[in-house]
Amino acid sequence: MTQKKKVTQKKKKDAELAKQVTQDIKVNVVSESTEIDFENPQGKMKPEQPQPPPNVMTPAWQKVAMPQGFKKVAIVGCADSRDQAPYDDPTFEIWGVNNLFLQLDLQQLAGRLRWFEQHTFSFDGLFFRRRGKKDFRGTPVAQYMSGLAQLGCPVYMQQPWPQIPNAVEYPIQKAIAQFGRYFTNTISYELALAIMLGFDEVHIYGVDMAVAEEFMNQRPSVEFFIGILVGMGKKVYIPDEADLCKSRFLYGYEEKFTEQFNAKVNKTYGQMGVRYQKAVQESKVQELKAAEYRGAMGFAQEYQKIWGEVAEDAGLIPKVNYDIKFNWGAPESEPILADIQSEKEVKPKE
Repeated sequence: MTQKKKVTQKKKKDAELAKQVTQDIKVNVVSESTEIDFENPQGKMKPEQPQPPPNVMTPAWQKVAMPQGFKKVAIVGCADSRDQAPYDDPTFEIWGVNNLFLQLDLQQLAGRLRWFEQHTFSFDGLFFRRRGKKDFRGTPVAQYMSGLAQLGCPVYMQQPWPQIPNAVEYPIQKAIAQFGRYFTNTISYELALAIMLGFDEVHIYGVDMAVAEEFMNQRPSVEFFIGILVGMGKKVYIPDEADLCKSRFLYGYEEKFTEQFNAKVNKTYGQMGVRYQKAVQESKVQELKAAEYRGAMGFAQEYQKIWGEVAEDAGLIPKVNYDIKFNWGAPESEPILADIQSEKEVKPKE
């Protein structure tokens, strides 16, 4: 066999081996019988039964047990008012999002829990990614997916994955056909599903959407679906602490109070602005003073070094054991040369 033919066969063998390793990763990553280093998915793994490749719908996934017989649902987000959700009320289904399960007692919610993870997942042969990133809030995506798989409840996703056997596909086409395409956040998907499933009562906890992108782009969609629920005669409950569907005053009818409130806020803003500028100026003055004191302290060190040594060499000042230390920022000043010598009689050299 020629050397060229040997090299060709070796390359072919290596390619087949690499292909098999990649397939093993796809099959085995993130399962109960797998030992895996998330930074090195090619690490040692326990043998296990082969699973279907990603993104293939199987009948087993369609058999995920759905909560049955509930007429009330509590949709729970990650804001502070999530603590008020009726976790201990057995008449409520509880719907959660993303990694909120890390903060809940899942045993307490068994049989009445649904979960939502509406973002895009992918697998590049080495790493799982969520929205193109290997980590989600400090956790490797593969580990996060393992957490979703252990919830013991249906997890609504864009598409099922073998690594999450309890995943079910969100009925996006049905939702679009009924409500249009006004979905800008996961909470809106949950509200739409609550309408489609016919819940009579919807509570919303831990959802503020009061800052930055959430306020501008996401909150209006949530309030749109809340309006649909109210228009259908459904009961909707939002805690007082949450910002959804809140207005300070009735437009037009409470103009007097609106003007008084705005005047107060503007006056306070102006006063705080003046105080802020004053504080900035004072801080600059203090910084200059601090710089002057640092310079004087440095000069005192040089003064001690130069004049102290000259006087000692000339015999005008007896040698004294002292050690002047300058403690920067100390509340009390350290002794200086004049203080030390004031208690001693200075005699000229004979």
